[in-house]
Amino acid sequence: MSGYDVIQVGAPSSWTDPGGAPTAKRFVDKEIPTQFIGTSVNAAEPGAQSAFWHAHERLEELYVFLAGRGQMALDEDVIDVQAGTVVRVGQGVMRAWHALPDSPEPLRWLCVRSGGDTLADIGRDSRFDKERPRPW
Repeated sequence: MSGYDVIQVGAPSSWTDPGGAPTAKRFVDKEIPTQFIGTSVNAAEPGAQSAFWHAHERLEELYVFLAGRGQMALDEDVIDVQAGTVVRVGQGVMRAWHALPDSPEPLRWLCVRSGGDTLADIGRDSRFDKERPRPW
């Protein structure tokens, strides 16, 4: 057994939902054995938004935007995001996102998360607010 693993997630332009949904999320850490970090590859068609707000109690997340234009809501603030924007979101901060309706292409990003412990030891630490309206 080696000390590394490799999978192919494809070019960002291939990060789509095969069923035609306006958003796609693929948890890379479910396909490749990670111990301390989690990663997802994400895409949202123009006008699509996150299904709900969420925050983590133990995990810190890093959003690396690769294409498109959108916005992130971080507690009470709203920031613009585009290719090249990197956002660190600490523990306890509620977050939501949306792809701007006039974005020239889907919003695409990597989300990397870590919590100073193994992901297995942290477990599921998300809390959701499905009723909170988005600010846009």
